[in-house]
Amino acid sequence: MTEPLQSFDWKNSNYERPANTWICGHMCESGEPCRLGPDSRGECQLQSQCQPEEKDGKYSCTRSTMNGGKCKEGPTREGTCCQPDSRCHPRRSLFAKRRLLGMIAAIVAVSISLAVFSGSSPSSLLIPGEVTASHANIESDCNACHTAAEGGFATWIHSALDSKTLLNDSERCLKCHSDLGSEALFPHGISVDRLSEITERIPLNQEPSKAPIALQLSSLASSPALKDKLACSTCHREHHGRKADLTHLTDLQCQTCHTTQFESFEHGHPGLGDYPYQRRSGIYFDHQQHLNRYFMADEFKRTMPQGQKPESCYSCHSTDPTGKIMLTGSFKNMCASCHEPQIKDVEFPGMPFFALPVIAPEIMESQGEWPHTKGTFKTARLPRLMELLMEYDPKYQSAMQQLGTIDYRVLNNLDQKHNAAIVEIAWSVKRLLYNVSLSGELALKQRLGNSHPEYSNLQPSIIPTLLLAQQIWFPNLATEMKLHQEKKSIPVLDKTESSLLSIPSTIDNSNGWSLSDSNFTIRYRPLGHADPLLKGWLNRAVQDRRVSMNSDHLWQIISNPTASGLEDSQGALASGRCLLCHSIDQDPRTGLSQINWLPSPGQHSQERFTAFSHAPHLLTGTQDQCGSCHTFEKSKNTDNTPILKQDYFFRDSANLSWTVNVNCDETCTSGFQPISQKTCVTCHNKTTATQSCLQCHKYHAHTPIKHQ
Repeated sequence: MTEPLQSFDWKNSNYERPANTWICGHMCESGEPCRLGPDSRGECQLQSQCQPEEKDGKYSCTRSTMNGGKCKEGPTREGTCCQPDSRCHPRRSLFAKRRLLGMIAAIVAVSISLAVFSGSSPSSLLIPGEVTASHANIESDCNACHTAAEGGFATWIHSALDSKTLLNDSERCLKCHSDLGSEALFPHGISVDRLSEITERIPLNQEPSKAPIALQLSSLASSPALKDKLACSTCHREHHGRKADLTHLTDLQCQTCHTTQFESFEHGHPGLGDYPYQRRSGIYFDHQQHLNRYFMADEFKRTMPQGQKPESCYSCHSTDPTGKIMLTGSFKNMCASCHEPQIKDVEFPGMPFFALPVIAPEIMESQGEWPHTKGTFKTARLPRLMELLMEYDPKYQSAMQQLGTIDYRVLNNLDQKHNAAIVEIAWSVKRLLYNVSLSGELALKQRLGNSHPEYSNLQPSIIPTLLLAQQIWFPNLATEMKLHQEKKSIPVLDKTESSLLSIPSTIDNSNGWSLSDSNFTIRYRPLGHADPLLKGWLNRAVQDRRVSMNSDHLWQIISNPTASGLEDSQGALASGRCLLCHSIDQDPRTGLSQINWLPSPGQHSQERFTAFSHAPHLLTGTQDQCGSCHTFEKSKNTDNTPILKQDYFFRDSANLSWTVNVNCDETCTSGFQPISQKTCVTCHNKTTATQSCLQCHKYHAHTPIKHQ
């Protein structure tokens, strides 16, 4: 028994080494393993072929002794090896298979033990850490956040391998966080098309900036496409303790997905564009013209001797209780001393709401009283209120069909064949006044109720003035209407003494309405700012889609900021002029418009990515601190430059026709240049450590701004 069982020298030994992970494939197939066997990676080391060498025109074999030595046949004439490739495919050894099986058995045993010995709540052993304080009340209920918690061990394993698991969990987040909207899981919580549109508007970097290496690598590894949904856990990581801040994001996290990447806000951040003036302001006010022209000492004293000039920005603006937003003062405190007299139009007679057209006596012969027979009618159309009130009078409509497009200024110059239609218009006016004398406000409601109910009940009421006009202009109207219904000739009756007794000696114009017996009109002059009648009329006019605002004569009078609405008037500012300061926005979906009566900041914006608070930027003791950031636009001629970039009105070349701009996407400048990024960088830089993304931005576009 002294002889060895096998030879152990390196040339003759065929020892298998069973502790190795891999064994030779020839051993499994024929029982004759190669001498070297596989390497540690399970690859065959046998190289039966060689690369013959050429020497003096002949090829010689170069196969090593480990691979069998030089072959007898030698290389071919072409210099290729004559030996076939006999490499094999190594297999796992029995030892390796047993070890793998043992590891799997151990994992299964541990998992079963956890399930058996953890009681009724085995998932408690899997909690990686405490949740934040805001989620502490649901910490014991894993089902509230994790879809995998509903099943057993198999479900957990499957969910861990399922790429949709995190998105399914995110749907559970939205059950509580419902304010994020229906598209909350898309980037920034907005639609794919809208995000693409915003991305295209982002200005390019003004200066070259290289993104940090870590940002470049993370972008290559995990940048999602715009169309892909993002799981909440992409940014919000739970189980880091009660005091963890789920809303905190690093600059690296924010920029990973962004098209434009940069080093920091100080270096490489895209320009701010036209911020914060890209939005359409509710009320227009040209700061440059006021501060550089109107408020100058000599100019102000000349044009506004009774006016009160503001001392500083704080005379008109103050912060809200939180200090975040700069509020605009009231009209009374800021504007009234200069503009209240203009609004009341004390130098103008007011806007016509009712007027008797001029009709020659020969046309009205045997038709009773018609006081307005001389002079020239001032407008081509009747006042809009009269048109609305007579719109559904069948006889009036029949007369208008006969006359077609009619200019009331030349009513008496029409062909005599139209006299009957003109007479019918006169009786329509009389019929309107007669109905008012009988039913008062009810008469207006009945005439407007079916066609234009939005114009009824506007206060102060015109009814008292209409009744007064009827008594003065048509004192015998009841008698005339009776004879007209009986189709009898009506002579001009004398104004009886009894009818004159009811006419007051003085006319009270305190409610805005006035009656002119000289030109037979009823006019309205505004009571002041926020006049209830004009405000109500305008609110209803912009919502009436049946009548074009441009064809509404009264609308043109109220909205026209340069004249009183009369064709022959070239006067200064007219009654009303509300829309010279208040913008109008139209909803593209419904077609309805609304007037912005209040200067609510950001009232038109549905997406807010940027947060700004004035409080930390207001430096105490600095008189002109607002001017540090808000600088005036540069202009070659500050005295005569148009005051609007995008007008609230579109003017024609002759400056006679005015069309209201209802495009809420167009902006309006207040005379300031956009805020420059360089201005912000003076404070927000690396030295002050106040330039993180979250300092100014938030992720969810539709959620309320939380200022830092």
